[in-house]
Amino acid sequence: MVEITGMLQRQAWIEKKFPPLEQLDVGLWSVPVVFPANPMRYTLCYVMLDGADVLVVDPGFDSDEGYAQLTAALEQIGVGATGVTGVFATHHHVDHLGMARRLADAAGAWVGLGRADRDVLLTYGDAGAAREADRLLHSAWGVPAQRRAEVELPAGAYGRILRAAGVDHLFEGGDSLRVGARLLRAEATPGHTPGHLMLWDEAAALVFSGDHVLPRITPNVSLAPGEDPDPLRSYIGSLERTAAADGYEVLPAHEYRFRGLRPRADALVAHTRQRLDEVLAALQAEAAPSVYSVARGISWSRGWDSLGGFQLRMALSETAAHIQYLATSGVHEGVPGLPAAPSAEPVGSGRL
Repeated sequence: MVEITGMLQRQAWIEKKFPPLEQLDVGLWSVPVVFPANPMRYTLCYVMLDGADVLVVDPGFDSDEGYAQLTAALEQIGVGATGVTGVFATHHHVDHLGMARRLADAAGAWVGLGRADRDVLLTYGDAGAAREADRLLHSAWGVPAQRRAEVELPAGAYGRILRAAGVDHLFEGGDSLRVGARLLRAEATPGHTPGHLMLWDEAAALVFSGDHVLPRITPNVSLAPGEDPDPLRSYIGSLERTAAADGYEVLPAHEYRFRGLRPRADALVAHTRQRLDEVLAALQAEAAPSVYSVARGISWSRGWDSLGGFQLRMALSETAAHIQYLATSGVHEGVPGLPAAPSAEPVGSGRL
């Protein structure tokens, strides 16, 4: 389906090791940054250097270990942490935006993020209200009382989220970003998050895909309060648009580099259709289904019993996104706890 170009990255992924610092092109490096206590293990950060400009894309989760890894790599590249002029995150998740402010402040650099993702972060400004809305949502989704605390965000997370909202430049699809002579174009790819952006380097035939398209893993698409009311529909639409970069080398934030964006996008849409069929069957099997009961009744890569804490939270949100798509497509009436959204025809009904 795809041509693997990041052979060292793939070997490291298979062996559960860290890939090396790797120079990919003139002025372009791949740097792994640890993602502690997470199955993804690390984020693939990219460093671009051209003249006086040094851009870091997706600097990773903010930890002392990760900061040491990234700054050591920047020293090896020859610019050091203080040489960074800009930090860009493809989306607001902690393993992408998390270390941006710390790195930028050390260098006196700017931080850039998609406007829609910055707006999501601002909704966490009232931590008490955000936590209460979270609890009410999980109650409506049918999460058993004894498991609700398990799926809540930790109290300290809200402050970290709000601090991350302090970005300097907001980007939208179609915006340009110049790194010396290298011209990057932001492409809006909502779905994984509302403001997810890919960066296209048309001259070099490269695309920095963040989490939107990965070579093997299907990205999580979650329904969350205050965000996209129909994120799975947005995700499928984004896949249709970004398949236009077929032939480009894809530089994702996890796993390994590859070519073959169109067949990979085709495969992701096909997987999504199969998952929708599975969710619909689970909905129809119950007289009064809930998000929790449907999630419990469908398949998961490591099994339902393996899901706990944040992984359970993500599984529930992903299930809710699939149920919402079926509801807005008129296939099922939905379940309690889903936001009101206008009905729409299913997208992605033909070949990409």
